[in-house]
Amino acid sequence: MQVVCIAKQGVNLFQTLTDSETSRHILRFYHPEDIRYGVRTNVSTVSSALSLLSELRWYLMRYTAVSLIEDVEHGVYLTRELAGKVYEERSVQLGGTWEHSFRFAVTENGESFKVPIGVDTPSGTILSFTVWGTERECP
Repeated sequence: MQVVCIAKQGVNLFQTLTDSETSRHILRFYHPEDIRYGVRTNVSTVSSALSLLSELRWYLMRYTAVSLIEDVEHGVYLTRELAGKVYEERSVQLGGTWEHSFRFAVTENGESFKVPIGVDTPSGTILSFTVWGTERECP
């Protein structure tokens, strides 16, 4: 299972996180991987992913476009907000499909977009994730 944090355009997220003593301390057991568009980290459970994202909240708000949690059971990524509703609040239960889904695309120049399901991703897309989120988060 993975946590993927997509950086805002022009931000080297891995460098930003490793330059800070506080974030280095938070990430010391996670071994984040520098990827072209942000940072990827392996975690063992959704609850550990939520905990990590909570600890990195200030950095994520400032330097990322989106943070996604892999849901291996459904083969998609969840937004932090939806994962919290499912695994912390237990106010939502996931099924085989999800009404509030979209694609999150990253282009060659680092721009990122939420794209409705069924709509082509922008030209130059180098990476695309299928994401389940809350109604508020859908494009």
